[in-house]
Amino acid sequence: MGICCGGLGWGGMGAVGPLLSLVFFAGVVGVLGLGAVWAIRQIGRGGMATNGAPRPVGEPLEIARRRLAAGEITTEEFEEIRDRLQG
Repeated sequence: MGICCGGLGWGGMGAVGPLLSLVFFAGVVGVLGLGAVWAIRQIGRGGMATNGAPRPVGEPLEIARRRLAAGEITTEEFEEIRDRLQG
């Protein structure tokens, strides 16, 4: 009846081995959880555009209104977009 694993038990690492295993397992589960949350949010907002910016959601005229309010387009550009959309 010899002493297994140098007499330290738990795979030769003493009480630290199971603790390190638990920390590693919790880290893996945490990373997988964060990845799942990120994926669900991306699906919920319609994914990402090719440049990494979120794709706009909503009616085209509403998007034009938001762009006008943000100063991205001028009033003339907004009116041109509105006229095109309304036919």
